[in-house]
Amino acid sequence: MGKILKVLFGLLVLLVVLIVAAVIIVPMVVDPNDHKQEIIAEVQKATGRDLTIDGDIGLSVFPWLGLELNGLSLSNASGFGDQPFAALDHVQVRVNLVPLILQQALEVDKVQVEGLELNLAKSKSGATNWDDLAEAGQKEMADSSAAEAPVAEKKSTGKGVSEVSIGGIEISGAHIVWDDKSTGDRFEIKDLEVKTGAMNPGQPVEFSLGLGLDSAQPALRSKVDLSGNLNADPKAGSIAVETLKLLLKVTGEGLPKEGVEAELRADLYVQQKAETLEVKNLVLESGELKMSGVVKGRGIQSSPAFNGEIKLAEFSLRQWMEKFGLPVPETADPKVLNRLGMTLSFAADQKRVALKDLQMALDETLIKGEFELIDPANPAYAFTLDIDKIDLDRYLPPKSEKPAGETGGSGKQAKEEPLFPVEMLRKLDLDGTLRVGSVKANNIRAEAIQVKVKSKGGKLNIDQKVGRFYDGALKGTVNLDVRGKTPKLKINQSASGIQAGPLVVDVSGQDRLAGKGGFNVNLTSAGQLVSQLKKTLNGKLDFDFRDGAVKGINLAKMIRDAKAKLSGKTAAVSNEPEQTDFAELSASAAVRNGVLDNRDLLAKSPFLRVEGSGKVNIVAESLDYTVKPVIVGTGKGQGGEGLEDLKGVPIPVHLQGSWADPQWNIDLGKVLAESQKAKLKEKLDEKLKEKLPGGLQDKLPAGLKGLF
Repeated sequence: MGKILKVLFGLLVLLVVLIVAAVIIVPMVVDPNDHKQEIIAEVQKATGRDLTIDGDIGLSVFPWLGLELNGLSLSNASGFGDQPFAALDHVQVRVNLVPLILQQALEVDKVQVEGLELNLAKSKSGATNWDDLAEAGQKEMADSSAAEAPVAEKKSTGKGVSEVSIGGIEISGAHIVWDDKSTGDRFEIKDLEVKTGAMNPGQPVEFSLGLGLDSAQPALRSKVDLSGNLNADPKAGSIAVETLKLLLKVTGEGLPKEGVEAELRADLYVQQKAETLEVKNLVLESGELKMSGVVKGRGIQSSPAFNGEIKLAEFSLRQWMEKFGLPVPETADPKVLNRLGMTLSFAADQKRVALKDLQMALDETLIKGEFELIDPANPAYAFTLDIDKIDLDRYLPPKSEKPAGETGGSGKQAKEEPLFPVEMLRKLDLDGTLRVGSVKANNIRAEAIQVKVKSKGGKLNIDQKVGRFYDGALKGTVNLDVRGKTPKLKINQSASGIQAGPLVVDVSGQDRLAGKGGFNVNLTSAGQLVSQLKKTLNGKLDFDFRDGAVKGINLAKMIRDAKAKLSGKTAAVSNEPEQTDFAELSASAAVRNGVLDNRDLLAKSPFLRVEGSGKVNIVAESLDYTVKPVIVGTGKGQGGEGLEDLKGVPIPVHLQGSWADPQWNIDLGKVLAESQKAKLKEKLDEKLKEKLPGGLQDKLPAGLKGLF
């Protein structure tokens, strides 16, 4: 037994001596720098590239088996310039042999990489400067597989490495370029810095990453900083990244001089076996903008599906955009876009995206609703929105002071732009409902609104109902068909019980009409431009209003003034309002190719009965119209006094020219002549009654009556 112990002890001493000798003698005897040319030749043989080793190669044996390389450079592929494909100032990797021998545990010291340079490129033809390296690697693998094929597979009897630990990774001064000549894209990563703490099984690892990123199109320069704590358990298949922080600053083309900054914070948890993901404490901040939320995912590898909640804290969108130099939309009211906030929940998978419980505050407007996208490959959209109140005019651009239709310096009318996005509408599959408590748009006001929108296969249908519209109600449909070469438009609208005065004032800005009533419009048109739609406008319309007035025209005063002028007298001074009152006002019209034809205008008042007929050219914005007022009462009613001799005589008033400023005239001489005939006939009738017995006059033939 003693002899055996002596032998074992001797072997142990011998082993120690050999190890010590290896540590001392190997580095002294074996100098890796002596083999530089051999290494260079092997790289040339394997890759066809030139390897340059300007620095020393360091080698350590025990207790750390390590390799240190300095001043490496690998030439670029043919046709990609003289700059190296890859270069390296310094790299060091060391493995501790003691735990590897005694415990089969792999312990790696801190890995250090300094001055890495990598130039990646693609030619105009689509070839990259690493294609030859990939081909060489594939060939080597194929040759190796062929050589090992006849060898019988041996079962491994080793237990393998029990655990792996790394003292950390430190990369500094790295520079990576991607230059794609086929697309013109160029990206450059500058000053790449990566640092990690020690990486041991089951232990969290601190890490940080910093880099600069430049792009050519658009010309942007970015600064990125990333940090956090990583805890990965390969056996359990779990990955956790806590206190994750990403800082981003971007400057350059289209951005303010100071640039745009953003910060993202979150805690990230992944379970690979369960295929779940969870993002907690998610916060995104950029100036005054702050967004927070949570995200959960399932089936992240097989069939990804996500759900979560997002909250946008209220902030001033206008001030935020101004701070970062972003273009702020020009609005009629400079005080809008000063309050924006939102909350929503979402669910998304490969076939569906749904936004639910949407609540948004935009200035004084509250919006609630839901949105759904089905089948992103062939998208179909559905939505429901409820808006309490909104003044859209505040968000529209300020009204131009230039009169409508004014030409530019060249004297030519501005080119018309297409109205309908035809290609988009042909693909649009939409089903939505919009409800609005009150709205103001183009100065028109409405309340209790419901609009249903459906679009599919190039047919867009809009069905709207307005419960309160200028004390009345409005309903109708708009249909747009873009399936053919020319868009076709159909409009059906009807209103009842509305106050015409406030509506006309809001639409035109002029107080031209008063009264209560309604209208019906049924029109069709075709075209892509406004001028085309005017020329092809066809259909019919009618209106009926009661107890109102046409303002801006006092027919009675016009007749009195014309009569005075014809008689050589001065028109009497009058304080009457410039309006023509009516108890009833109605008309219907047919529209043919942009020309409105009316034959039955009728207005009634205690003083006047007015009939009218004529045409309005919508294309030329002109009219040729005649109204025929008849005085039916004098001494009472509006302005009847002083027109007794015109009672019962039609008085044609001809309106023509631009409908914005029409010209009018009255042939009062002819009217007075007719008036005198009527009076003479009246006197003759009176004398006839005196000469003939009672009732006999009525029995005379009409021709005989004329003799008297």
